Amino acid sequence: MLIREQPATELTVATRILARADALAPEGRVTLRLHDVLYVGGRGVSNHTMTPYDVVSILLADGTPLLGVPPEDVGEYVAAHGDAPDAESVGRGSDGVIVAAPSLRACTMVLIARRRGERRPDAQSLERVWQELVADARISGALIGAFPTEDATPGH
Repeated sequence: MLIREQPATELTVATRILARADALAPEGRVTLRLHDVLYVGGRGVSNHTMTPYDVVSILLADGTPLLGVPPEDVGEYVAAHGDAPDAESVGRGSDGVIVAAPSLRACTMVLIARRRGERRPDAQSLERVWQELVADARISGALIGAFPTEDATPGH
């Protein structure tokens, strides 16, 4: 079952871009918080092939699953959101460090910058860089299956 198409798709695209850039830890995740609900890739899901149907939702207050089975370390992401209450997104970078950012796109950019050994991207270039990353990922085929389709079934 697909939960909230737009956040699930946005999270899937960001996760796939981060996986392609080797910017996530091997079992790392990136999250998307909307109000009191946290979206994250489910347990056992590969970041390289995640689809919107693999996104699970949990209550941010206590980590209670609403739909799907969250990753085993979901408590660390919940705690990171508690430490950064204004963050919309947190992610575990390839260096194992959890970072927080005001948006999913900003978190993606910070994780990629850390992977490249660069400083944080400036806010003015964020949208331009995001569009370039999405275009490059589309061209390479890294986003095949990242968008829901009417005839898709969960897990396929």
